[in-house]
Amino acid sequence: MSVKVSDFLARVAEIYNEGPKYVNGGYGNDGTCDCIGLIIGAIRRAGGQWRGLHGSNYAARRELVKLEKITNSGSLVPGEAVFKAYDPGVGGYALPARYDPGGEYYTGDLRDYYHVGVVVSASPLRIYHMTSPKAKIDTSIGKWAYHGKLKKISYSEEEIPTGQTVNYQARVIGSGALNLRREPSKESARIMQLPVGTVVAVTEETNADWRQITYNGHTGYVMAQYLDNDVTAASYIQVDRTVLEAIYDEIGDMLGLRG
Repeated sequence: MSVKVSDFLARVAEIYNEGPKYVNGGYGNDGTCDCIGLIIGAIRRAGGQWRGLHGSNYAARRELVKLEKITNSGSLVPGEAVFKAYDPGVGGYALPARYDPGGEYYTGDLRDYYHVGVVVSASPLRIYHMTSPKAKIDTSIGKWAYHGKLKKISYSEEEIPTGQTVNYQARVIGSGALNLRREPSKESARIMQLPVGTVVAVTEETNADWRQITYNGHTGYVMAQYLDNDVTAASYIQVDRTVLEAIYDEIGDMLGLRG
């Protein structure tokens, strides 16, 4: 039984938003998940089955329609699996023996496909993947090197819209407050300003430049370049220098440290 790509992607997002802990062998059913577990768990939640091995190397060799080299983000399709890989002899290479010559799953391909993710959106690029200690969203190709459509997913049922509904948290970054606007345009009316460090819920990836977000009951649009998906990054407080100097002066006078 194949699973609709829309159902599969919805379940991928569901597992991601539950914030599972990275544990080998997990697939989102008990608060734990690993990289291939994100795919296995999403397929099972969508009503499909996975009877093969629990491993990214197995998926790359046995669960894809065709494994291909990534040339650019334009070659990717929402719902595809993407892989990071080591060639033989490269540092970090650790291909399990079952894929070596003479092994049960030997196919002639000796690459070690050590990590797998899911393309949730091709434009703008969003790759969801489970890594220690938690799930991440990649917005660039980086080390992702191979891709392919999963045999258990039906990609012909529907087209993924450009303005894709999503659900994840992001943190406001930059040098000043971020404008929350009614529409995805710099000319649109401003609803409010969000201070640097504010954590918001991203509800739609409208296009490459804008995100729909919600914050304290307000819904609007902000520029994507001022959001960081890593909400665990160290927060900081901006203080006006003149205010800080005045505080130092007052403390110095009180302690008799200024002449």
